[in-house]
Amino acid sequence: MRYCACIAYDGTNYSGFQIQPDVKTVQGEIEKALKRIFKTDLRINFAGRTDAGVHAFEQVIDFPVIADIETYSLKKALNSVLPEDIRIKSVKIVDNSFHSRYSAKFREYVYFAFDGEYLPPFLCRYVWHVKFKLDVDAMRLASRLFVGYKDFSFVANEPEGKNCTREVYFLRIKRYREFVVFHIRAGGFLRGMVRNIVGLLVGYSANALQIDKSGNIIFSRGNLKSFKAPACGLFLRRVAY
Repeated sequence: MRYCACIAYDGTNYSGFQIQPDVKTVQGEIEKALKRIFKTDLRINFAGRTDAGVHAFEQVIDFPVIADIETYSLKKALNSVLPEDIRIKSVKIVDNSFHSRYSAKFREYVYFAFDGEYLPPFLCRYVWHVKFKLDVDAMRLASRLFVGYKDFSFVANEPEGKNCTREVYFLRIKRYREFVVFHIRAGGFLRGMVRNIVGLLVGYSANALQIDKSGNIIFSRGNLKSFKAPACGLFLRRVAY
């Protein structure tokens, strides 16, 4: 049987989603929980790799099990042994051809910023407190340059030579009083891509850089990757199949 699970987590206390040696990760905690239940090592597939401190409303995983367990019982069992900052929202049985990463049609991220003087302390793990007023209209104009099928190597923390061409379907920016929310959907994302795009737009709002369009590439003075939004405001919102 192959099971697919939808997961929410607070990434504050983890060194990212993907398992790494000698550090605490979300994948590591999930695989430890599966081992406690099934008494064997299981390696999961996952829809997207999130960095240290990044959160998820809906991450998707899948894994094979040589057993027949009712989906609700499996969800309940996993939640009983997982840390409280990782929750299984749902479990279902899928076809063996299903793969959380390769079967996905698109992914969506949201990023939360706050430009008021006083950020409530209980939000500091989930919101970037920007210390100046954000110009949402200016950022919306600049955001159009990131939409479409482009080479995003200039906003990705990927090794040289990797294919960094991706298609961004939309990038929307909305203000709710002192909160500014960035919502971006794409077929796939590169490492650091969303945080770098948000950082560039915030830098543009502050007149800290200039963005010019030339063909299909966005240019700027200085090091583009130095404009990087902190991890705390970023959430994997949805994976569609």
